[in-house]
Amino acid sequence: MAEKGIVVEKKNHLVVIKLKRQEACAKCRACIAGMSEQEMIMEAENRCNAQVGDWVELEMVGSSFFEAVLIMYGIPCLCFLAGLIGSYYLILPRFFPTVNPDVPSFAIGILLTVVAYLVIRSQEHRFATQKYRPIAARITTADPETM
Repeated sequence: MAEKGIVVEKKNHLVVIKLKRQEACAKCRACIAGMSEQEMIMEAENRCNAQVGDWVELEMVGSSFFEAVLIMYGIPCLCFLAGLIGSYYLILPRFFPTVNPDVPSFAIGILLTVVAYLVIRSQEHRFATQKYRPIAARITTADPETM
């Protein structure tokens, strides 16, 4: 199901869309953000010539979505695991044989995760292309539950 939102601003070939968190995110309750129905604001490519006040359906090309998920979650996860396993089995036993490697290897894993997020954040301008931007595909009507 495509997400629906209302256009709140138009910028050349882009539109700014306000939408509510839907299904999985709103009902998961795994984080504080999911505890309330929050609105999200996002930019989308305006392929349906939407105007301010129009309701639109948002889509994202499947492969681009998975690439974005891989960048945002996969790379930091790999860095965490590399820091954790590498320091636990390779670095700490070789250079600090008398130290229990549990806590230091966890800290090194967290440190590499933070570094990965900082690198991703520093390269954000490269990811702000049309490839990873949602598309306002068609003008639609508002859902009763989103009003």
